[in-house]
Amino acid sequence: MAGFVFNLETPEGEPAEPPTLRSAVPNWRPGDTIPLGRGRVLRVVDIVAGAEPDDDPVLIVESATSEPDAA
Repeated sequence: MAGFVFNLETPEGEPAEPPTLRSAVPNWRPGDTIPLGRGRVLRVVDIVAGAEPDDDPVLIVESATSEPDAA
């Protein structure tokens, strides 16, 4: 697969699950969704540049997977 690596974090600053994403897409934007398979989807909330120039950028993500209604 392609060569862009992003660290994934929750809005609370914790590592997301999964903690990294390898992607062919270099330009994620807030509101974009990342399908992970098996019905799991993450929504990009924000993008933060790495602390150092060589650090991977960080995508702040939240779950966009709808939970089934409890019956």
